[in-house]
Amino acid sequence: MLLKDIRVLDLSTLLPGPLCSMILADLGAEVIKIESLQGDMMRIFECQFFKALNRNKKSIAMNLKENDGKKIVKRLAKNADVILEGFRPGKLDSLGLGYSEIKKINHDIIYCSITGYGQKGKNKDKAGHDLNYSALSGMLHMTNGKPIVPMVQIADVSSALVAAFSIVASLLQRERSGKGDYIDVSIFNSALAFIGIHLAKYSSNQSFNQTLSGNTPCYNIYKTKDGKYISLGAVEQKFWESFCKSISRKDLLKKQFDRHSLLEMRNVFKSKTLKEWMGLNSRFDFCCEPVKTVDAVIRDNKESVVILERTAQVTFPVAFRSFKVKYNKSPKLGEDTNEVLASIGYGKRVIRMLKSKKVVYDGKP
Repeated sequence: MLLKDIRVLDLSTLLPGPLCSMILADLGAEVIKIESLQGDMMRIFECQFFKALNRNKKSIAMNLKENDGKKIVKRLAKNADVILEGFRPGKLDSLGLGYSEIKKINHDIIYCSITGYGQKGKNKDKAGHDLNYSALSGMLHMTNGKPIVPMVQIADVSSALVAAFSIVASLLQRERSGKGDYIDVSIFNSALAFIGIHLAKYSSNQSFNQTLSGNTPCYNIYKTKDGKYISLGAVEQKFWESFCKSISRKDLLKKQFDRHSLLEMRNVFKSKTLKEWMGLNSRFDFCCEPVKTVDAVIRDNKESVVILERTAQVTFPVAFRSFKVKYNKSPKLGEDTNEVLASIGYGKRVIRMLKSKKVVYDGKP
């Protein structure tokens, strides 16, 4: 496995951190999810989200405010490769579990913090959610017309990807230098990075590239004769020519980027059903695809979806020749507590004592 023998302690909750650690787990890392006695809030807030973010992990539940709980984390940290957390800046430092303390125990540790605005700066202590980061980063400005609330948590997901990439890069660097690192991931900065090309364009002439904004005939969404929706992405000249040829409309050749021709194009697409358009696309190849509903996506992409706990989950999006990703269900709260504690030298009697003192929870009454 690509990340075999890499141990990750994941103290994060909700979306960014868990998605990051799931990527690492899919690649073969051993991810130990350290939860509070009440569990990750996502378990209650949206259990299907939890399942889709926490497959291939182990769960240990404990009270980090108790000294015995802190001792467990420190003992685990001695043999860990990565620690991932999403608390507000300074919170784990106040518990004696921050990077400076963990580094004394494990000099090679790679410690990654994912927070809204990073560990420094005027906004570091501000609370926030995906919508706030998307708004402040300018991402919502990129929507045409009035800003909308996207159903996809773009900022959160972007920070998870950035964090996972940074962790793997740090693991590679550690192989070369023998040194660990501290990684400060800002969700805001991650969202900002995702609109980097648009920021560069706007900084030059205070305008956006309108070609891909839905204001041109060649790159748009249209309604078909049977009330379905279809996407056209004929940006390159050769694809636009193929489109015009498919419907015998040479008069449209010079209207590829003419926004005044949008009404005409809408009428063109209303003249045929979705099936008819897809038939033409198969013959002429002009970058035209249906706007699918999520249920259709699940039905039509069996190779990209795995069913775990009666929940459809997207598989790892990359195929490796030397490695095949395996998928196991998300853990129940604390179900691996006893196993993990035993692996670092805790005996059954001590574990029972810790459970009775409500320091740990093993998923059993």
